[in-house]
Amino acid sequence: GSASAADNESVTNASSDTPHAENFNDALVEFKGHSNFCFSVKFSPQGNLLVSGSFDETVKVWDVRTGECVSTLPAHSDPVTGVDFNRDGTCIVSSSHDGLMRIWDVATGECLKTIYAEGNPPVTFVKYSPNGKYVLSGMLDGKLRLWNVMGRFDRTMNDGTSGGGAGEGIGSFEGGGSANGTGISDLNIGLSSTQGRGGQCTKTYSGHVNSKYCIFSAFSVSNLQRQSIVTGSEDGRVYVYDLQSRNLRQIINGHSDACLAVAAHDTSDILASGGMSEDRLVKFWVPMQHQY
Repeated sequence: GSASAADNESVTNASSDTPHAENFNDALVEFKGHSNFCFSVKFSPQGNLLVSGSFDETVKVWDVRTGECVSTLPAHSDPVTGVDFNRDGTCIVSSSHDGLMRIWDVATGECLKTIYAEGNPPVTFVKYSPNGKYVLSGMLDGKLRLWNVMGRFDRTMNDGTSGGGAGEGIGSFEGGGSANGTGISDLNIGLSSTQGRGGQCTKTYSGHVNSKYCIFSAFSVSNLQRQSIVTGSEDGRVYVYDLQSRNLRQIINGHSDACLAVAAHDTSDILASGGMSEDRLVKFWVPMQHQY
């Protein structure tokens, strides 16, 4: 069901007018090569590489130490809206307004697979799951989709149906445990008999509003009893979906303009959200029973 911001504790509100602690005038390394806006960047897990996606329709991989472009991938036929590394840094996923998501081999630059939803709605966000076995995508049809990208597969996969074991468990979110031993190791996403493996859409989440902007989403899996998909929305609210059942668990009324940015803490039950220009607030949220 829905819940107002009163059901969560807003820990901190930070306006864009907050003074900066220091000015970063001198870049340590400059990465030059894109011919249009650079829209998305991510560090590799090892920290030695940086991947960038651009409105010039390419994905570039950079050496962090030198700033040298290691490879350029002719990734898409429209602006690239998202890039991410998998957990071991061997693969990159990219998304684009052309309606495609592509998985790339970092070492060779080869496109390992292409994924798309029925009707090819523009893809506005993409993110690997913590274990690297799934990809979460946001699209301008207002739906989040969770894709299984492991196992044997064809090079081009859509969200049609194919065979799979009834109720089959396909992995757990590993690693990311906190010092007290509470980790994210027990997530098990079931596949119905009409859902296949290797690029197939295993879950769809809908209810939020997304028809214009690139909106961030996140896996909130630090609490094993409350594993969720969290997303912003153009109605200014944060939507929290149950990862397994796909049911809408909570709606947080947090912003007076579109909420485009959300993030979830890796090991603590904390969410962050950011609003657009008429709001300009960053808010942090924790369950009411938590004391910080």
